[in-house]
Amino acid sequence: MLLDIPSLQPQPFFPLHVPLIPSLNTIMKLPWLLSPLTLGLGAVAQSFVSPPTDVEVVLSEKFPGAKISYKQVHNLCETTEGVKSFSGYVSLPRDFIPDAKAWDEDTSGNFFFWYFEARNDPENAPTSIYLGGGPGYTSFDGSSVFPCYVNPDSNSTTVNKHSWNNHVNMLYIEQPLGTGFSYTKIENGTYDTVTGEFTPVVDQEPQPELNVTKLQATLQTAGIGDTMNTTKTAARTIWRFAQVWFNEFPERATNNDELAIWAVSYGGLYAPVFSSYFIDQNKKIEKGDPPVTNSTVLNLVTVGLLNALVDIRSMALGFPDFALNNTYDLPVYSEEVAEMVLGNITASDVGCLDLVDKCRAAVAKDDPESTGTNNDVNEICLKAMQVCFGAVTIYDQVSPYHHFDITLNKYASFPTECETALFNQPWVQQELGVPLNYTRGNNEIEAAFLGKTGDMVRYGLEYIGHLLENGVNIAMINGDRDFRCNWFSGENASLSIPFSEAHQFATAGYQSIMTNASHEGGFVREYGNLSFSRVFQAGHSTGGYQPETVSAIFERTMFRSDVATGEVELAKTPNYASKGKASVRDVKNKLPELIENICYVLQPGDTCTPEQVKALEEGTAETEDWVVVKPAGTKGERVLEGKGGNGDKNSSKGSTQDGSPTTSGGVRLTDSLAFVFLLVAATVII
Repeated sequence: MLLDIPSLQPQPFFPLHVPLIPSLNTIMKLPWLLSPLTLGLGAVAQSFVSPPTDVEVVLSEKFPGAKISYKQVHNLCETTEGVKSFSGYVSLPRDFIPDAKAWDEDTSGNFFFWYFEARNDPENAPTSIYLGGGPGYTSFDGSSVFPCYVNPDSNSTTVNKHSWNNHVNMLYIEQPLGTGFSYTKIENGTYDTVTGEFTPVVDQEPQPELNVTKLQATLQTAGIGDTMNTTKTAARTIWRFAQVWFNEFPERATNNDELAIWAVSYGGLYAPVFSSYFIDQNKKIEKGDPPVTNSTVLNLVTVGLLNALVDIRSMALGFPDFALNNTYDLPVYSEEVAEMVLGNITASDVGCLDLVDKCRAAVAKDDPESTGTNNDVNEICLKAMQVCFGAVTIYDQVSPYHHFDITLNKYASFPTECETALFNQPWVQQELGVPLNYTRGNNEIEAAFLGKTGDMVRYGLEYIGHLLENGVNIAMINGDRDFRCNWFSGENASLSIPFSEAHQFATAGYQSIMTNASHEGGFVREYGNLSFSRVFQAGHSTGGYQPETVSAIFERTMFRSDVATGEVELAKTPNYASKGKASVRDVKNKLPELIENICYVLQPGDTCTPEQVKALEEGTAETEDWVVVKPAGTKGERVLEGKGGNGDKNSSKGSTQDGSPTTSGGVRLTDSLAFVFLLVAATVII
């Protein structure tokens, strides 16, 4: 039976319920009887983002028209004595970006970066790029093990002792253009946090009255045509960013030329495709045929994938499987739903798998560079994406739990989203040298990638295979509470990668990951240059849940020791294989306690109950530090529970021993909701 999934609006793999985040640099002018103190907004004069000051500008000598503008960050995030960080922009002219020919002639692409020197021996440390997901989602979302935590006041930070920059120089990049602080065109206007609508200021016209959900903002206003529309167009652009930054950023002082790319979620497409492109350009340069004058080899040695979408074809069957058989014994939807989802995946000719094959064949024949300009190819891939992604996102219509953490109710979120307010504080904007408001995501990028070209289904595992055959180290990491990029799907993908040592990898056993002397943080299968890790008690933002374990995996991968113990030097043990059981699906987890959702004024679509959203709209909500305190949140309740926590000793290992909090929640899947779903399913194609 094939489920007729209702037509879906383009939706990012890392969903952006409220795609753009507004300015926080004002006292809100409220039409209600709520004071600034009640709202916790502070007494700051109404204004748009001020232009940055004290910015250093470096005009590129190797790549005419490009430039780097930056400043040292002194009082934010990385406050360890003697450790430096720098933030700024690499600006690329239109003519330097291969897929920007349709842009206005005076338009440039401005990529925001934040560079953190390693806390230990930065002069000899390797460098890692980190990319967020989306598409169009920020790189500062809590998925990585960032140098600092944002405090609940959304106005200060605390140093993270497990940060990835302990021994690695970290370069965080906001991409594609329009993501986060990156931009092509910006304007002043008003932003509605509930609807996600941004209205630019028009001279001589009266301005709308501001309130707690309608705010002044300075935001990216370019349309679909002024950003990338596929992962491959983004790859060509970010390679040029890298050429400018690695060749000419004056504050980069390391003798180690090793480079890594780590990414989360939709970044599971970015990192392999980008890295493969880097390697291909390296080969051209080494042959004396550089693709761009003055370009140099970028010594890419490692790729890391956190709860990543790497290949929808090999991952698809994992979704209904995980829904019923996850290691928390918590079915997230019914067997009937799972059966219909399975039908949508496997149906001959019209199911996800066959449609993906048609898309990839069309891309190979008529759009091999994935420019996204062939409308016939786009249409074929969009059909595949709608069916495949519909089989994933039907979860949001029928499950009471969060798609990024099945132990949470659907309104809760973790890590907390305090960074939204922090990065829009005026003093933080000046400290970072940015001319616009921070945004968690961009719906124009979402529309370009998912609503125009069907980018999500275009790429397979051949990119990871290509990297492995070229000696690149690959680490795949999945938290076992995530549904959207669940570990069953990740495991399926890891076992489907086409490379010469695939058999040896598949026959390696699962070994416990010793986070430290007393804590087992998960399991890993590893052979040669490839590892796949299941991390206990972690949702989609794995590094936010289990920073010590994920940091251990990161450092062991970066410095080529075994993931399980960190004691085996892989350079001296080329045929190393982890030892243990062939499968660890029988190792169960203990369900954590339920918690209430935290409703953020600036992120209502992600974090608030319908009652709280209504109160915000009507002006009756009471808030403190950008959090709605009345109406209160909900813990929800769990249903369809099995025997959570009935596995071996590892089942109870979790966040508390790894230095980060454990969270959970749930709401009831009512008979009426199940009935609505069956009505949707009634219009089926046999």
